[in-house]
Amino acid sequence: MGIVRIVLLTLAWTLAAGARAEVAFAPLFNNSAVLQCEMPVNIWGRSTPDAGLEIRLDGKKVAATTADAGGNWKAILTAQPPGGPHSLEAVSGEDAAKLEDILFGEVWLAAGQSNMVMPVGPSLGGEEVLKRENPRIRFLKVPQKTGLPVEKEFTADDLKWRTISPSSSSRDNDIAAVAFYFAEALHQGTGRPIGIIQSSYGGTPAEAWTSLDMLEGQPELKHYASATRQAQEANKSKEQWLEEISTWDQFMADLTEWKKGGNSGPRPKEPTRPDAGNPWSPRSPTVLFENMIAPLVPYTARGVIWYQGEGNATRPDEYRVLFPTMIEGWRKLWNRPDWPFLFVQLSAFKLPFPGDWPGLRAAQAFTRDTVPHTGMAVSIDCGEKDDIHPKKKQPVGERLARLALADVYGKTISSRGPTFQALEKSNGTLRITFQGLGDGLQTSDGKPDVPGFEVAGADGVFHAAHAKIVSPSSVELTCAEVADPVSARYAWADWPEPPVTLQNSAGLPAEPFSQTLK
Repeated sequence: MGIVRIVLLTLAWTLAAGARAEVAFAPLFNNSAVLQCEMPVNIWGRSTPDAGLEIRLDGKKVAATTADAGGNWKAILTAQPPGGPHSLEAVSGEDAAKLEDILFGEVWLAAGQSNMVMPVGPSLGGEEVLKRENPRIRFLKVPQKTGLPVEKEFTADDLKWRTISPSSSSRDNDIAAVAFYFAEALHQGTGRPIGIIQSSYGGTPAEAWTSLDMLEGQPELKHYASATRQAQEANKSKEQWLEEISTWDQFMADLTEWKKGGNSGPRPKEPTRPDAGNPWSPRSPTVLFENMIAPLVPYTARGVIWYQGEGNATRPDEYRVLFPTMIEGWRKLWNRPDWPFLFVQLSAFKLPFPGDWPGLRAAQAFTRDTVPHTGMAVSIDCGEKDDIHPKKKQPVGERLARLALADVYGKTISSRGPTFQALEKSNGTLRITFQGLGDGLQTSDGKPDVPGFEVAGADGVFHAAHAKIVSPSSVELTCAEVADPVSARYAWADWPEPPVTLQNSAGLPAEPFSQTLK
């Protein structure tokens, strides 16, 4: 967490405590909140400086603490079983703050960019979802906010806990579809209440969600920290920074329309690009971390689900450093080195702009394979050719839930699709062996041919291969154009054409890969 933020937060809490002596919970703690079950739970707030406090659950004392000189207090609730509703009180002398309708259940932080923003309604089948009600699935949506140093802290009204309900307003039903379907499947799999804390912002790169000190700690990422510091030292007003962003966003919108019109007429004039460290841009390094992640620390949660990567697709090699660095930084802040971090691999999409989606998917798989306690949900089969926001969100959320149920909750459930295991050659034919099979390989359309495979010879030029399943665990590849194949790859395109169909018996899709004979 940045030094500037710590100073401002301390000052804000101190001033508030000095001006208002009454006991209060921090804004994250509201009526109808979900607290993590079966783990010690951090709670905090403010009161009169140096005052002693009791924390009561259903009227019974469960913890005691003392506020510091600034009026800030913190306590730890002992692990509680799942269930509720309960009341939770912070009491100091004659003064008290009380929360009602509190549940203990499974709490997950849901973060990322636009595909973790898209609400339930526009998703496939979403209108039917909004007709039903489940008061045991609750969510808190962190408002989108920028600015360095952080200009304004969240209020309790900003961070209300809500449920999906047919009688609710659209604002109260706007939980991200992926997060909701994850929560629904997790609720079904555990029988416990589920709480989702959603903190997401469309069109944003991972560096925006990474702390300044973590960026500074990696030689490959120091340029992001430098850009942030240089912007902080620039003699620009908030209005100037915002005008810079607005001018650029208008240019990009005009450019998109110009391209849709077949490039007819003069090309829109390109303005100066926004400063790389513009403190009011959601795409600038550490801006969203400071505004939308740091305020959540140290709210106790079982784990994190993450859907992002589109904003870094032009820099997949860097993402191999950046993404693990971001994860490490969050784990350090929460003091949870083994914090489960589950994420979605990019779906298929026909890129109309520069980017290396196969490379970014490989960087995501690299993170899964090298960073402990992570999991990756493959979504290559859920994309739409002309829409970066595919509507098939239910399978994506359910695949994240499968990972959680298997890896976090110890359930016996298939959680990964077929993944590459070995590549062998015999008489000009390549055979690929997979793992993660369930009862064996199959195609989603039931056809014997398996699209999406390519082979290459020593020249490195790939050609489409004829592929067929020859055993429960292997696929055989042949290609008339390549007499002596040495490499094979699968689904190695932003938009594989025709769409891929290889999966295991649980219906989980095969993971993209690119391999060469050893």
